[in-house]
Amino acid sequence: MIILASTWLGLCAVLSVFAWFANRRFIAAFLPFAAIIAALAIYVPTGTARYTAPPPGKYTVLGADIEVNVAIYALLQGTDGKVVFYKLPYSTSQANALQAALDGAQNGQGVQATIDGDGGAQYDGDPPVTGTETKTPEAPALTLP
Repeated sequence: MIILASTWLGLCAVLSVFAWFANRRFIAAFLPFAAIIAALAIYVPTGTARYTAPPPGKYTVLGADIEVNVAIYALLQGTDGKVVFYKLPYSTSQANALQAALDGAQNGQGVQATIDGDGGAQYDGDPPVTGTETKTPEAPALTLP
């Protein structure tokens, strides 16, 4: 994070020197906007989650990190093939649905997600346990007398 802030500060210093030597008030007036644009140009490609909601549509969830009562961080691949890292709002029902779909995914296949316009999501995937399977008790590997 220190390198990121130092790079932004360096870009702002270069822009300030340019405005100073250009001796133009027009350029100096737009310097704060240029500093904000420089900060965004550094912040966006650093792998941080997008703070905007994904557009409505169908996505494949390639990976997710659920932080309880904070957010759901998901790596979503759209139908166009573009992969974007999003920060989705947290709710217990959304987290449980995503976790169940991820647990039911077979051999690393992605989970299908449908995002609606309100920011809600539906996750399509097989349930992890169907309940009809019979469970056999495991035999102990070692028995002691």
